[in-house]
Amino acid sequence: MASIDIDIDDILYSLAGYEKQELADQLYDDGYCPKQVGNHPDDEDDDEWDTNVRKLLGNKWRLSKEDEETILRIANKIV
Repeated sequence: MASIDIDIDDILYSLAGYEKQELADQLYDDGYCPKQVGNHPDDEDDDEWDTNVRKLLGNKWRLSKEDEETILRIANKIV
């Protein structure tokens, strides 16, 4: 039987983002977990974003009707 030498980096590089996520999800479902779980360096902006957006929860009463409508319009674009 012939063998083929393929570098795993070549395979991972060729995968689309959603395919990498599917692979990670499948590995996790099979019992494989990362040794370290931490934020990706690119996620720092997301952390600040998430922190600030959480401030909106429970504070509708502090917003003007105009601000509320703006936020709802943005949120509806995402869904």
